[in-house]
Amino acid sequence: ASPQGRRDDMRVRRWTRTSGIFTASVGVVAVALALVPFNFGSDVIQKLTSLLILIILATMWNALAGYGGLVSVGQQAFIGVGAYATLYFAGKGIPPYVAMLLAALFSGLLALAISPFALRLRGAQFAIGMWVTAEILRILVTLNSSLGGGTGLSLIQLNQYYPIYQQAFPMWTAPGFAVGRSRAPSLPRRRA
Repeated sequence: ASPQGRRDDMRVRRWTRTSGIFTASVGVVAVALALVPFNFGSDVIQKLTSLLILIILATMWNALAGYGGLVSVGQQAFIGVGAYATLYFAGKGIPPYVAMLLAALFSGLLALAISPFALRLRGAQFAIGMWVTAEILRILVTLNSSLGGGTGLSLIQLNQYYPIYQQAFPMWTAPGFAVGRSRAPSLPRRRA
């Protein structure tokens, strides 16, 4: 043993047989998911993309209610703001997929602006406060005719891409977000 009380023959193994097999398996699954749009019909692509989006929503709910102890009934507001912001940015000439990224950032900034007020609420007050926030945002969208006035608009700028790529991009990004959300660091539980 060395003078510091450590053994010289101890080594840290970064790769084991199990970690190598797991990494290779993840790589195979990633390649298989990337090839789905080219090997299956639009029905399979749509269902798989919907499944991956539901996984993202489930992990979001787990982070909010499970780790944070906050039950929200207003998170749809931020999904809607992201959708309408995508339409707005794409209407200003920004490529649609870049507009989606900007819309996600905008929705996150809106959530950040609302959070100092919303996070002061507890229990049922938080749930009702988020519901009211969602309703206020819904009314603002309904009153705005440039956003479709509540009837909605189509993201016609996507028509510049081949249909296979219109389906492939969400199919390629959904697994990344699903894995990214499920690998989010654990947060300590809030006390009631």
